[in-house]
Amino acid sequence: MAQSDELILLNGRVQPLGGHAPVEAAFVRDGRVVALGTESEIRTLAPGAETLDLEGGTATPGFTDAHVHWTEWAMGRTRVNVALDTMGEALEIVRAAAGNGGGWLVGRGWDTHLWGGFPTAAALDTVVPDRPVLLESRDMHAAWLNSRGLREMGITAATPDPEGGEVVRDPATGEPTGVVLERAREMVMARLPVAGLPEILDALESAQAEAHRLGLTGLHSVEPDGLDHAEALRQEGRLRLRLLQHIPVFKLEEAVGLGLRSGFGGDWIRIGGVKLFLDGTLGSCTAWLREPYEGTSDHGIQTLSAEDFRDAASRAAAGGLALTIHAIGDAAVELALDVLSTTPRPRALPHRIEHVQLCPPDLWERAGRSGVVGSVQPCHLLTDVEPAELHWGYGRSRGAYPFAALQSAGMTLAFGSDAPVESIDPRLSLYAACARPSPPDVGGAWHPEHLMTPAEAVAAFTEGPAAAAGLEHRQGRLLPGYDADFTVWDRDPLVSEPEGIGGIRCRATVVGGRIVFRA
Repeated sequence: MAQSDELILLNGRVQPLGGHAPVEAAFVRDGRVVALGTESEIRTLAPGAETLDLEGGTATPGFTDAHVHWTEWAMGRTRVNVALDTMGEALEIVRAAAGNGGGWLVGRGWDTHLWGGFPTAAALDTVVPDRPVLLESRDMHAAWLNSRGLREMGITAATPDPEGGEVVRDPATGEPTGVVLERAREMVMARLPVAGLPEILDALESAQAEAHRLGLTGLHSVEPDGLDHAEALRQEGRLRLRLLQHIPVFKLEEAVGLGLRSGFGGDWIRIGGVKLFLDGTLGSCTAWLREPYEGTSDHGIQTLSAEDFRDAASRAAAGGLALTIHAIGDAAVELALDVLSTTPRPRALPHRIEHVQLCPPDLWERAGRSGVVGSVQPCHLLTDVEPAELHWGYGRSRGAYPFAALQSAGMTLAFGSDAPVESIDPRLSLYAACARPSPPDVGGAWHPEHLMTPAEAVAAFTEGPAAAAGLEHRQGRLLPGYDADFTVWDRDPLVSEPEGIGGIRCRATVVGGRIVFRA
């Protein structure tokens, strides 16, 4: 959209955050906030500037999603979607999609909790017997293949389980059933044909427009090849999101050899930390627990040994790289805190733990003292309450998604979505954090001691991600000198009722002083 280098926001409310009172108007020049004040003051400062009429709405600092699989989410929007209530419905979608071509049929979205267990290759064979099929689970920690897909991947009864992964097998015959978990899932995903760069960039640009429509001005990406894709998009002049890009651990030596450091980059792309996985997920029952899953002797999967974790952390720190650690179960969270609390952090940005889904009370104070950022996704609450009570138990779930407790202990929280595991719509996490809805037959808030206020939740989408990126001096607030990244809502989310905050609507999104979306 063609636009002048000066913009004023009028006819509404501007919430600067950072403890500052709301104001009537703001003036932006060359991508930065210049002044805040009354409408008359701002009109006097910039008589010839373009006007963004807030129409009685409220502008907040731009929202940043602190945990997105950007390429996976973008490409997933173009693939088969099997996020359906029953396996039968999913099979009919797969049958219809299979008639549209040859080669691998790829999709995602199935949920073992909705379906009552893992699906099988035999079920997929009934609708697609001759074409290889691979469907990722909703949580992206499992993959479901048909028999042709298993053959193409070379998976047989003789295939050993990789360390930190599992080929699910028939207990009677030892034959693979069609589902692979964790590192075994990574193994098959790495063998899939790769889309061409033009197709990926088009998908990213389309997904970027959807992010803008929902009020997002930035993303923290955990996509393994995200840096290459984002830089290609930037070079073509198509990148309009602020991006913090994490580095997968398998690229650690390459990154150190190239001299990459956390915090390197420019206005659009910035290097984050080294991403490591310590466990799996609640959805696949592979999160690593201190005590077994309810009614079992299973503790989940520790996907990286403590020794290997400490070694990788030491090498990353020596190379000036922060650590970004996937930890969902309490055993994984405890190990993450043990190592990160004693690993020097780079000056540019802090270490962080992704998810922190089960963090019992005895770890809250340690988490707060650690200086580690909690990158959390409240939207998971909307689908995980019943599985958490089933597999972790109600008592143990007192430590599940303990947002208020972690914040009170001193931990900085950065909200995200984990898209495409969940919708990237930030309103879902705002609602989940402020309402924590129990199952319909129970009612009320689930462990209400962990409820957050709307103002706290908004800060976790703005100030929190800025601190996690080492950019709290120029992002996350709307103050003179800060980046002019705004989200304009139809009403003020900071003073919304908790039950209604999920219904706010984005009217406009501004990135670097440029209007990138207007309803």
